[in-house]
Amino acid sequence: MRRQYFIAFIVLLFAVTLTGSVSAADTSCEVGVDVKYEYADDNSQINPDIQEVTDENGTRINFTRTFDPAANITKILFTYGNITNTTRFTIKVRAPGYRELSHTFQLTDYGTKYAAYLSLRMNATDAYRLGREITRKADKILNLTKTGDVLVITTAGTAYYRNQTSEDVLEGILNQARGRVSYGKGNLLMLRKTRLDPLDFAFIVRKGNDLIVAYFKNASMTPLYVGTVSQNMTLAQYQALQKKLGSDTFPIASLANAWAIGLSPDILREAAFHGHVCLGTISGYAMIETLLKYYPATNEFGLPLEGVSYQVVGVPGGSDDDVFIYAMDATPGKRAYVGFNTTADTNIVGFIRWNSKTKTGTLIIMAYSQQELINKYKQETGTTAVSELKFNAWAVKKLTTSPESLVKILYAFDNLTQDQVNYIMGYEPTKGNTTISAAGLDLNYILNQTNLVNATPANRTYSTGNLTYSDLKNIGRLAAEKAVELFRAMGINLEKDDYHLFVLTSAGYVRINGQDTGAVWDGIFDVLGSRLSRKTLLPVHAPLWGQLKFDFCLINGTQKIIRSMYYNLTTGTFTVQSSANYIIEDVLPYDPPFDVLMGWLFHNHVCGGSSPGYLIADYIFQNYPKGENEKYIYVTTLDNCKDDILFMLLGVSAGQGTYSNQRLTTEETRLETEGGMNGMVGYIVVWDEKTNTGRVAIITWQGPRFAAGSNMYEEYIRLYKHDYSSPNLLSLPTVSKAAERFINREELNILLSGGTGSMNALQYIFSIPANRTREDLIPVNNGGSQNRNQGGVPGIPGGSTGGSTGGLPSGSQGTAGHAGYTPGADYSASPADVSAASEVSEEPATEGKKAYEVTNATSTSGGSDSSWYVYGIMGVLVAAGLVAFGFLRGGAGK
Repeated sequence: MRRQYFIAFIVLLFAVTLTGSVSAADTSCEVGVDVKYEYADDNSQINPDIQEVTDENGTRINFTRTFDPAANITKILFTYGNITNTTRFTIKVRAPGYRELSHTFQLTDYGTKYAAYLSLRMNATDAYRLGREITRKADKILNLTKTGDVLVITTAGTAYYRNQTSEDVLEGILNQARGRVSYGKGNLLMLRKTRLDPLDFAFIVRKGNDLIVAYFKNASMTPLYVGTVSQNMTLAQYQALQKKLGSDTFPIASLANAWAIGLSPDILREAAFHGHVCLGTISGYAMIETLLKYYPATNEFGLPLEGVSYQVVGVPGGSDDDVFIYAMDATPGKRAYVGFNTTADTNIVGFIRWNSKTKTGTLIIMAYSQQELINKYKQETGTTAVSELKFNAWAVKKLTTSPESLVKILYAFDNLTQDQVNYIMGYEPTKGNTTISAAGLDLNYILNQTNLVNATPANRTYSTGNLTYSDLKNIGRLAAEKAVELFRAMGINLEKDDYHLFVLTSAGYVRINGQDTGAVWDGIFDVLGSRLSRKTLLPVHAPLWGQLKFDFCLINGTQKIIRSMYYNLTTGTFTVQSSANYIIEDVLPYDPPFDVLMGWLFHNHVCGGSSPGYLIADYIFQNYPKGENEKYIYVTTLDNCKDDILFMLLGVSAGQGTYSNQRLTTEETRLETEGGMNGMVGYIVVWDEKTNTGRVAIITWQGPRFAAGSNMYEEYIRLYKHDYSSPNLLSLPTVSKAAERFINREELNILLSGGTGSMNALQYIFSIPANRTREDLIPVNNGGSQNRNQGGVPGIPGGSTGGSTGGLPSGSQGTAGHAGYTPGADYSASPADVSAASEVSEEPATEGKKAYEVTNATSTSGGSDSSWYVYGIMGVLVAAGLVAFGFLRGGAGK
């Protein structure tokens, strides 16, 4: 009988073994993952990220991982109870530029452990493939491989590609270029546009004294133009360039030639942020250097988290305004920039420096004179015809050797009181509650203040160091190696290309001994693989005189491990800090979209006030898309942190005259239902350059409600992604229009100058007849209109002329309208496929609802743009046949 039991037991054991039903508890498991990429040269370059491992019940499994770069193998280790040969696991893998891969597998029993070897292939995203292939095409045309002098200008990073953010396009360019192009070298420039604009590329090489460009329009793989873009081009060459590039001609030409003459990379980045290089850009930096020499920053002031060294009072329409916003971190969302058409001179600006000890300030007012500089240029060069590209080269040299020679200090007053600052800038005693509206640069008021006395200037020496690219790159390398050391002391080994490791730094904005620090980014990349296009190296906006800081942040779920330091210029070492420099880390666990992340970096912190910006921009793009001959103009009325996000996403610009900050009071912008940070936040104008008419809409905002204890950033980012499934979402935000009207040029000027003496801009919009059509405003026959029902306010003059072009929008034609779309141009009208590689385990994209309720609020209230750079030829041809990029009406500051 016992023998029968024994035989039965053996049979049962054999059967169980065959069915895989028996296993020891908590068995050690080891999986080797060999990832191959669609682009073979990525195989040894990119460390794949094992995003998660789950069992067949969908339960996440904790694991450890190590990467062997020599073998390009990732090894993951975990333990699992009751495992068998038939237990199924799923692994998710991601890598920058590649589609997330989901793979299901089983492990084999090797006695002491279960193990498996996985060989996986990842396919590139469409955007990454485009970046690689278009760079490869440019290489064939321009032979990029054999030249060290390469510049890439692209709208990637701001323009969308196939309804998605386009950071993968940048990643593709960088990986195809393999070191010849990098963020740190300053030869990859992201031209700021909107998500609606075409995805364009300019690849430029220097060949002797010439610059050759291959220009690709709207993601087409066929170049629209290949030829010279040099300042020495002939008239015929310029006409050929202009015929193909249209309004993109000057932005590309000015950036390329400024790069060729060695303009500092941080200034080039600002110029790409603004739209082009011009006298206003160069003079703006000259003003900053003059300001730092005679009236240097003393301390920071402002609302918590938003402290700035200076407040800036501008007049939109001069390119210098964008320089102050960018290089001084004087952003409108931080209440550091206020500007609207208080004077016809767009080349004038005021700086307020506050002394928190004495509770008094210094007001410095500067300007530059375009005509005086033209005369000086002619006198020094002996030329009579003025080519702007050559003039820029002359002005850049002045900026390097004697910046003060480009600008003038008109006034410098001490004893500025808090009340006077409040009059000029507006006053917000508590967040979201503005009690005094901003008057802006009211010279009549300022020059009649009897308490103001002439300020005594300092006389700092402002010299430029001699650090090389390699020296600056090494600072980044040393900072990254220091971070590796700090994390190792905690038992954490940092691996290259880790999706969970973020580096936040002021590098690229601040200067060391007057030199750009962008090269620091490349040193960090070499050690940690952190890069902007991977959303893991994050340059945080800071003034150029700020400190070089670093936060190294490792995300584990919603937990953050941060090690911070700053660079000591005197000792050349790093000082480790006990607290973080930044708070942008708070949104990183929730994977914010690339474009809003860029907005937060521009704002330099995350906060509840900035969160609505993305949803308001989304509403504008959906309800007020701009067409072929149109551009956006946005005017803030209720100013808070969201305005920095809007500034970035809408592609508007104080320097181009497409952004103003009028800062009205909470009472003036209040909705009947809500006050505080809810209300009439601003108005959007979709301006038609061809008909000289526009559509204006007052935008209103009412915030969402979340359950107590929920994470506001996580909830907002869900809304950005059109995910409304959160149980914490009690009510949706509401974006709506309080009024919508068609307007003409005269009315636009009145709005941009702040309204009339009796009505502010919002009240003026309500006063315009609501039943007017665009056709009513378009002149016919002898200058009349098709319908005389133009409305407006009787007796109101044409308003401020608003800039040297005789009225805003006075920005640059080079960045207006539909980003240079040229009717009849011989390029593909839609993005072209570059290959047809297969996709692995990818869910189809779905179009979700919008994160707002569209409502129509009710109310009881009832000269073409010209810029001095060339889009048509003006001036006199010089003897050598060079084109005169003439100073057209509008001036060099545009």
